[in-house]
Amino acid sequence: MLKASFSFENWDAMIEIADKLHEQISVIYENNSNLIRGPKLKRSIPYYFGYSSCAKGIALQKSGKFDEAKICIQKYADLGWIVGLDEEGINEVEYYRNIAKANSYVIDLLEGKMGVLHKYVEFIRKSDDEELLPGLITILESSIIHDYSVDWILKEFKINVDDIGEHETIVNIRYHEDYIYLLAMYYYKQENMYDTINTILEILLLSIKLDDDTGFKKSAALFELLRDHADQSQLKVHHNIMKTIIEKEFTRSFSSRIEFSNLHS
Repeated sequence: MLKASFSFENWDAMIEIADKLHEQISVIYENNSNLIRGPKLKRSIPYYFGYSSCAKGIALQKSGKFDEAKICIQKYADLGWIVGLDEEGINEVEYYRNIAKANSYVIDLLEGKMGVLHKYVEFIRKSDDEELLPGLITILESSIIHDYSVDWILKEFKINVDDIGEHETIVNIRYHEDYIYLLAMYYYKQENMYDTINTILEILLLSIKLDDDTGFKKSAALFELLRDHADQSQLKVHHNIMKTIIEKEFTRSFSSRIEFSNLHS
């Protein structure tokens, strides 16, 4: 449910679910503090404390409530107080300690504290691929808000991003789409209209592939806003995309009518 709330950007629901998870794991821990792992739990106790606090912190951050997000970060930055840690639990404590450090950088960047940018980039370099898109999204958000260039960062990680795009999973599809949309906004802020339009066209194609109405509406509206900046080749690509959508909808509608007719024949 937390992942679904994130996908739909329902931050209030995400906070509510995270609070319930934290409350439940607190009760389990208090009643079984002598156990390494609570009854019927698939993961260690520190995982649930860390996951619930981290999820709430992300939702608060996305809502612009940075001070409250910092409080959540402090909670999962040190989970060493949990009694009876086994090897898995110790690893979880260390994992959330590192994530807390990274998410502190995130808040700092969004608040315009550029001094941590190189530290955050270094964190991305050393992290697994799953941290790449969320990290670049943060950097793009910060650069758009505070109007500074991150071309050197985009260039460094371009091959990695392209590789993720070719091997998309349910987990990173949403991140990839958000990344491309923010990339278009970044190019726009940098007054690079050619790359802005090309990136918007890329979002349109991706949203069609994913059958994502929200992504399509956002990118379609952005294209219309910047249509006068598109060259003839870009206008042609846009025309072909719209034509494909109409043909797809016509085929779908026609097939539905045939199926309905067969049911009543």
